[in-house]
Formats: sequence, C-alpha cells, structure tokens
Amino acid sequence: MIATSGNQRFIFASNKRRENVGASHLITRVEERWLDEALLAVTGSEERHRSITGHPVEIVTANAGGITALVREPEIGRELVTRITLQALREAPGLDVCGVVGEAVEWDGLGASALAKLIRQTRGMLPAAQMSRPGPQLRFPGVPIAARCLSSGLPAAQIVQSTSRERPEPRSAPSMAKLNAFPEALDRLADEMGMSGLGKQEAHRRLARVVDWLNNKAEWVAVVHADGNGMGRVFQEFSAIVEKLGHTTAEEYVRHLRDFSQGVDDCAAEALRRVVAAMKKPDGEGRRPFRLIAGEPALLPLVLGGDDLTVVCDGSIALPFAEQYLTEFARLARENKRVGGLLRQAERQGLGACAGVAIVKRHYPFHSAVGLAEELTKEAKAVKGALGQDHCALSFHVLYESAVAELSRLREETTLPDGTRLTAQPYVVGDVTKDPHGWARHRHWNDLLRRIAALTRTDEEDGRRVLSGAQAHDLRGGLFHGRGVADARYRLLADRLGRDADDLAGEGRSLFWKVEGQALTGLLDAMNATGFLPRPERTERTEQEQPA
Repeated sequence: MIATSGNQRFIFASNKRRENVGASHLITRVEERWLDEALLAVTGSEERHRSITGHPVEIVTANAGGITALVREPEIGRELVTRITLQALREAPGLDVCGVVGEAVEWDGLGASALAKLIRQTRGMLPAAQMSRPGPQLRFPGVPIAARCLSSGLPAAQIVQSTSRERPEPRSAPSMAKLNAFPEALDRLADEMGMSGLGKQEAHRRLARVVDWLNNKAEWVAVVHADGNGMGRVFQEFSAIVEKLGHTTAEEYVRHLRDFSQGVDDCAAEALRRVVAAMKKPDGEGRRPFRLIAGEPALLPLVLGGDDLTVVCDGSIALPFAEQYLTEFARLARENKRVGGLLRQAERQGLGACAGVAIVKRHYPFHSAVGLAEELTKEAKAVKGALGQDHCALSFHVLYESAVAELSRLREETTLPDGTRLTAQPYVVGDVTKDPHGWARHRHWNDLLRRIAALTRTDEEDGRRVLSGAQAHDLRGGLFHGRGVADARYRLLADRLGRDADDLAGEGRSLFWKVEGQALTGLLDAMNATGFLPRPERTERTEQEQPA
C-alpha cells in the first residue's frame, strides 16, 4: 500500500497558479509514471493487471496518489515502495509519500472477505509508518541561515529570474519542482478538459492564458471541492457486496474492486469533460452564458482521482459548474455498469456526490480557501442521512472578509439567538424521489434559482429592477432583527410588489419555514449568490413547491 498525504497542502501552499498546477501533476506521477518505472525495474514489465498467480505484481487500484498492489513476496513490495518513494524525493521534494507491506498469507483458497480484511489491516499500518519518520518540512532546515523562497517561505535552493519581477528571486526546491512540472502538467489538463482535438500547442496556449487570468486578473476566485457519497462505507462493505453476487474468491474480489474503482474514476473524468464542453456552448440566442478565456472556461482541475475533484476557477462560474458536475456525475455513476449496475445488483443505494464552493478574493490564502471548501462539502453531506447517499447537494460561501474563516464561526454569525438559521444550506441537486420529513422542502437548487430570479427581475418597460437595491438591503437588515421584523418588512414589500415578491417567500407570507423544528430562510443565500449565478427568468412553482 503506497499513499500520499497532505496533498491539499502540497498543492495550495502557494498562491502561484503555475505552482498549483505543477504540484497537482507531481502527485499523479505516483500512480502513473513512477509506478510504471518501478514495475519495469522490478518485474521487467509495465503490465499492471496480470493475475498474481502467474506474475510477481498485480495492481488492484492506482488513483488519487495511492496504490494498492498484491505482490508474490514481501521483498518485492518493499522494493516497489523504495523505488517510488525515492522518485518522490528526487522529483517532488516536499511531497509526502509513504508505503507499507502487509503480512504474508496463503493465496490458494483465500476468500473475498479475508482479502478485504487484509487490505484494511495494511491500510491501517500507513498512519503509524507516516508518523514514524520526520515530515517533509524537516527536509528543508533553515540553519545555517538561507534566503527564503518568496513563494513557499522555505529555504531557497537557487536564485531564478522571474517573468513578473525585474529582479531575480530566491526559490525553494519544492517551488522549482512544481514550476518545472508545469509544462508537462498542461498535457494532463488538456486531456482532462477535453482539449486534445485542439493540438498540443494551441491547448497549451489556452491553458496558460487561463492560469494567468486566475493568477493576475480574476476579481473573485473559487475553490470547488466535490466528493462521492458513502464511498468509505462502500469499500468497507465491498466484500459483502461481491459475495451477494455469488463471487466469493479473492480473485473475483480483486476484479470487482478494480472495475468499481476504475468506473468511479471514469465517471468523474467524463463528468468534468461534459461540463466543460457544455459551458463553452452558446445558448439558444447565440450568447455565451459563461465568460471564456481564450475560448475556455476559466477553471483548472487540480485534483481528479477516484471520487474526488478539486477545481480552482473564476468565481463567476463556480456555482453553476458545481451544480452541473454533481448532476453529471450522479447520472453517469447510475448508468455505469461497473458502478451503479454493481450496486443495484447487490441491492445497494446508488452513488451520489456533494460539493463545497468557497468564493474568495484572488489574493486570499488558497490553503485556507481549500479548507473552507472541504468543510462546506462535509456540511453538504447531511443529504446522505436525510435523503440517501444516491442524492447530491452543495453548500457555498462568499467570503468578503480577509481573515481566515472557519465554517462553524461563519454559520454561527448567521444563526439568531432563538436558533433561527439565516441560511438554508445545503441545497439539493437533482431529483428528490423520497423526502418523508420534508428535509429538502424549499432548499432545492431550483428554489435558490427562483429567489435569485425574484431579486434580479427587471421591469419590461423601463428595464429597472422590480426589487430595488434599497428594498433588498432593508430586507437583509431585517433578517438579523428576528423573524418578526423580517416578516413584517417582507409583507409590506409584498403588498406593494404583489406576485413579484412571492418567489422570496418560504411558507405563507413569511420568509421562513421550519425543518425538524428549526426555522430557516433562503433569502440571504440568494443575495450572496446573486452575483455568481446566471439570472434565470421567472420559474413557475410546481404544486409541491407552492407556499402552504
């Protein structure tokens, strides 16, 4: 078992987008080039999936900076670990890669559940191995005194001429490794974003423009982090899933596990390509709803492996991208025979995903933005318990302050003393088949779009906003004075505007509604998202969505 750790820190330690791109590519080398080179040296072949019964090594899974392999002898496993970790030290200084070799077992007659237990035990050895040796930061001592890298803050390894500065600047070994990996990383990005038909030179030109836009020009930049629902539980119970299909041997377990893992990889990659392609298409009137840089959406997929996706993008496309990606991923996973087909055969729920979107100013520390996006993803995963793991949801936050933000504090600031929440997040994406407790009521993605439409609707005659900025500000201020004040202001406004104010309502003539005894409102969410979503026309409520 070989795994990287601290990947987000390694990628986002710098706010330099070229370093972010190069760092993400270095991580993929673990399961790609370095693994191929190690297999060639150890076995004389790069073949990964030949059966362990007739080959020294069989790769079970290899994605997201991690490798699970079966080896004929412990010495073979140790040599694989040694070669890959040495490559990481040489080519990716600062990347934390660790490997362990589990106990030897008799393969003949080994069952699926026994192999699953062995894999869990070996994975459990990784944290102890990682803690038993110094971390990557201790590889760069600052004594004797050395100049500090302007990007990473680590001791400088060399002085380089920067393209953006007149004077040469000191750069650390990790910073230089990431920059050196940038050109090769563009090939991977072009493939992931479906740009292979453009030709290498043109794809590189476009991607370089996107990187420079996000680094130097975009006012708002977002981190979108998406994660599959219930994947940990699926892998924990995978032997039971396989056995339910009547497959009880270790060989069958390995085959299904590899197929399932590859199927999830394929669904995530294809969902990304489809969303990127859709964002480049003009609408029915020939207009492009999303801003393009050199003909491409301003986004960079920096982590794409397994069910994980982390994207850095222009703030203006973050929310629609997240919603479309979740929709595509869930649909592809449901249709994929190796993923949704396998789970249906085993009478298990399908696979959905959740996303967190942190929208920040360009110069905000990106490692903090990534942390906020991950917290938002965890918040969105409340949908699993309420509706099931086959449903999707997203949470978001637009950060106007410069201080490091913790989601718990941000949510506390929008919770009144009586427990009323001024945010309705997370928002459910996709169809809701069963909702016996009304958890998703008024907090579907379409509900958010409807409120935004009400806030941005214009008069057909003079083109002015139906709901003026002053009126919206007055409503917003009323929320923090309590439900009574907020609803009184809303009713006064509704009496003047009539139906144009109905789409802001929760239930009845109120901005609020209750879920499990707690009052919620979606007005503040809509106001925060208004500048970061397309402005849809009026959407009619279905019978189920009508206010009570």
